[in-house]
Amino acid sequence: MALKLFRVPPRVSLPLSVLRFWLFMSAGALEMVDKDAPELNCSEGLTDCHMSSASLYPVDPDDTVNVVLLHLKAILCCSATRDCIPCLQIIITVQEVENAKQTSEESAVVKVCLSSPGNFEICKALRFKPSSSGLDQASQQPTHKLVLTEKVTFGNPVVVRVDAHSNGVHKNITVPSLEEVCSTDLESAVKECDAPRLRTVPDHERNVVLLQLENTDTRRNEIMCQMVWNERPGEVLAWPKGKKEMVISSNFVAPCLCFKVWWKGMELRKESCPFKNQTDALERMQHNVSVSLAETQMRDGGTVLSWNVTAPCRLEADVWLCKKDLTGGQCEEVTGSRQRLHNDAHAGWSATRSGHWKTGEFIVSSHPLLCVQIKIHGMESYLEPHCPFATSRWRWSLPLIIGLLLMFLAIVGAYFIQGVLKGYVWRWLKEDDVKGAVGGGHVVLLYPPDDDQALPELMSHLGSSLQALGFSVSLDLWSQAELSVLGPVPWLHSRLNRLQRQGGKVVLVLTQAAWIRAEEWGARSWERNTPTERNRDVEEEGAGRSNTASSPCGDVFTASLSCILADYLQGRAGERFMLVQFESLPPEPPGGFWPLPELFRGLHVYSLPSQSLGFLTELAGARQMATASARRKRAGGLRIASRTLARGLSGFTAGTTVLRLTGVSQSCVGVEVEDSGETVPLKPCLVTPPSSPDTSPKVSEVGWV
Repeated sequence: MALKLFRVPPRVSLPLSVLRFWLFMSAGALEMVDKDAPELNCSEGLTDCHMSSASLYPVDPDDTVNVVLLHLKAILCCSATRDCIPCLQIIITVQEVENAKQTSEESAVVKVCLSSPGNFEICKALRFKPSSSGLDQASQQPTHKLVLTEKVTFGNPVVVRVDAHSNGVHKNITVPSLEEVCSTDLESAVKECDAPRLRTVPDHERNVVLLQLENTDTRRNEIMCQMVWNERPGEVLAWPKGKKEMVISSNFVAPCLCFKVWWKGMELRKESCPFKNQTDALERMQHNVSVSLAETQMRDGGTVLSWNVTAPCRLEADVWLCKKDLTGGQCEEVTGSRQRLHNDAHAGWSATRSGHWKTGEFIVSSHPLLCVQIKIHGMESYLEPHCPFATSRWRWSLPLIIGLLLMFLAIVGAYFIQGVLKGYVWRWLKEDDVKGAVGGGHVVLLYPPDDDQALPELMSHLGSSLQALGFSVSLDLWSQAELSVLGPVPWLHSRLNRLQRQGGKVVLVLTQAAWIRAEEWGARSWERNTPTERNRDVEEEGAGRSNTASSPCGDVFTASLSCILADYLQGRAGERFMLVQFESLPPEPPGGFWPLPELFRGLHVYSLPSQSLGFLTELAGARQMATASARRKRAGGLRIASRTLARGLSGFTAGTTVLRLTGVSQSCVGVEVEDSGETVPLKPCLVTPPSSPDTSPKVSEVGWV
């Protein structure tokens, strides 16, 4: 029966020869029709065919037609540019009722309702008039066809209900999914089928696999990629922006490994499984397959052997028990123990983040020669038997070896513990002597900014060692937060006030940077060392105290030079300040042997670690001892403390390079032999006599008491 086309709503029709085509690409392919074709088509014999919205209530009876047949067909509605969308074609066959001749002047009504998940139910009323010519030609009640085309969504189930005045018909259909449509030759006609294409290239030299994009513009949008093993999804990865390939390790390769790629924000995901049925991939996976066997207790008191197979993919394999001969050679299969493993989704495999596993049982008891073995279908070789109950010939000799080893360790441990305990007892007995000798004075350690990276670490170690001996230590390196708030000058004066209360010394480290800084600062100071300039310096220093808070990176070392000069001007040079040089970091002034800077010539200088005893003696200060026993006890405590300090610094100081200072007695700065007697130097050598820094340096020594 030929169909007569009616457009609803009416519009100007484009040439159908261009815009309408019927195409079956292969068996089961969707029919493609013109997107601009009429929504309602009526067969000949029907006139005034049109469509309107309808309510959900039953149609009013008009005793004109009955619905005799309903046929649903999913199609593609395409434009001239082959941009297709899913549509549903509803073909309704109606038959006129017996009294249609009297009612032929009235319009017949058929109501069509569509419903699908996630969408509101819609209803439309199809109205038409049967023509009289059709009635004259029909020997019986004639039939007519109505073809309604509606837009739907890929993959959605749709329920269609058609009602006439006295009967109704309903049917349902599931629209093919986007993946199904895109898997056919129609993918070029559907815009949503556009997805990145992937191909794999193995790189055996680097043991990696290259994932390469084919005919894809990587600048268009972000591409996402995901690895899947037997429907077990892996991590979603973003494709590198602007890159055409991605590298993955060959350890991931398995026959069931697939790759899904898609445009970010798009629904369609292209899947490719490049390693399916590949022997190389099966061989790689075989190294990641493991089988285990364990004895488990049953409810009735018996025992069974439970096996567990773990693999990246579900396997087609056989697992069985075998019995190993006494020589450790072949493993002979136990008759009747072979069990088959299948790789389908309902074969009992469990998926985890690391792979798949499956368990089973052998109704036998354990035996030392009993093993479990597995063979993967498609591979010629077997996996090595797993023998969890095997016993070694070393079974009885192993406890003996362990016993002898434990005895040896016990003897060595006893000697070690004896030495440790002896050291602890010695330290405990001498701790009071050491702390009594040093007297708990306060030490301020200062050094100038230096390029040598080892100096801050060495200073921190020296400060920690002095703290362990009982001194309280201030180090600008440890007080950065306080320095940033107070500034260098107020911070230094707060430490000097503590020295006045508690006793102790300010120790300046003599380095090349300190040498140069003192020379430059001294040269400027002598030039302006007049009463007028001195008063101006005092005012500037006072102003500096108030302004240093804004300079958290100020130099405390430079600030101390003013205090050294002030001590000299007050006739007490060397009371609060002393110098120390590290033998591993000698000052090495440029141009050979130079005399000490004039500013430092009234200070004592010590070389560490060789002169640790004299260094600690000056830090501890001179004390009046009532008895000879007290003096000997203090001397012993200082010797113990000096050895402890020297050992602590020896790890940082290699060699005994000591700078020989012009005009300075080398007994004060050279290597001395410590602990040679019971006497302790209570008054160290003065580098220069307490004279004017402007005078030439003279050698003056004071002997050790």
